Amino acid sequence: MRGRSNLLEAAGEAEDLDRIRTLFDDLERKRDISEFLELTEGGDGVRIFIGSENKLFSLSGSSLVVSPYMNADRKIIGAVGVIGPTRLNYGRIVPIVDYTAQLVGKMLSDRS
Repeated sequence: MRGRSNLLEAAGEAEDLDRIRTLFDDLERKRDISEFLELTEGGDGVRIFIGSENKLFSLSGSSLVVSPYMNADRKIIGAVGVIGPTRLNYGRIVPIVDYTAQLVGKMLSDRS
């Protein structure tokens, strides 16, 4: 849950600030944050939720790119994700999220 201040730098209009405020409100609800893990339980790899199909952030017009990471027993123990605008550069973000999740999983597996 880092990088939220970067959203404010890109906000130029009052409408953008309202969307960011709504997104921050969504992020503050811990119940919704736990849904990140539930969204990844459907399988391996990156999952993408764009705009209105993303019930967590549908009001803020944001999208979510998320990938699970697993322990040595292939059990999902966490997730790595990026929240951004619906016009996110998916071609760039998806491989980064996927690689980061695999790297975190490998590091955790190597430690045990």
